Amino acid sequence: MTRILFLLFLVSVSASVSAEVRIDINNQAFRYKEPVRLSQVLAPVAANQQWYWPASRFYDLSVDVEAQRAEVISLIDALTVELAPKDERAIGLRALRQQIENWKLAKRVRVAVNYDVARLDISHNPELQDGAYKLSLTTRPNVVHIGGLVKMPGAYKYRAMASGFQYTQAVPLRGDAEPDFVYVIAPDGNIRQLETAYWNRDYASIMPGSQIIVPVFSYLLTPSLSELNEKVAALAVNRVFQ
Repeated sequence: MTRILFLLFLVSVSASVSAEVRIDINNQAFRYKEPVRLSQVLAPVAANQQWYWPASRFYDLSVDVEAQRAEVISLIDALTVELAPKDERAIGLRALRQQIENWKLAKRVRVAVNYDVARLDISHNPELQDGAYKLSLTTRPNVVHIGGLVKMPGAYKYRAMASGFQYTQAVPLRGDAEPDFVYVIAPDGNIRQLETAYWNRDYASIMPGSQIIVPVFSYLLTPSLSELNEKVAALAVNRVFQ
């Protein structure tokens, strides 16, 4: 009995020693031996740059998102196998698959990151528990990231007051791109569907650092394509750009 109690004690001591908060801030590592508030984490770097807080991204590295990626790829494969290899839709789906395979991903946590707000308002100053996290801070971005059914996915120059439609007019789209709407993912992870059809065009402006995902044309509201488009947008929320 004494031996069992001793072993349990060693396990508890080992757990308490190894438990810590590990945070990567713009590829600089920080470690804390106990739970820590967001304001404490930001304090050492808050004055380093003129950070554009709305474009900050917070990730939980302890949570795996590869199953979510695999599900999207599986949906693409299921749709592609039904098509001829040179079919325009098959070509577009394979290109989309390659994009998603190349995305750097981590589990996005919807936390509003702002040092001054966190210091003054406890509701915006969460306590981070044991685990591994990544925090991406940036100055005001001068790009938007465009992907999906486009021929040249990547970062494009941000244009103040430009709409989703105007951005899609400036990049070459694939033949099977959705003509009626795009997904816009704000830097905070919020997903909006903006209409691009000429009869229902949405001219809402887009924040710098946002993503624009051009969906696959889901003709006749095809359920499998609609599901794929929604899950691609949801997966893109977890993209890491630094």
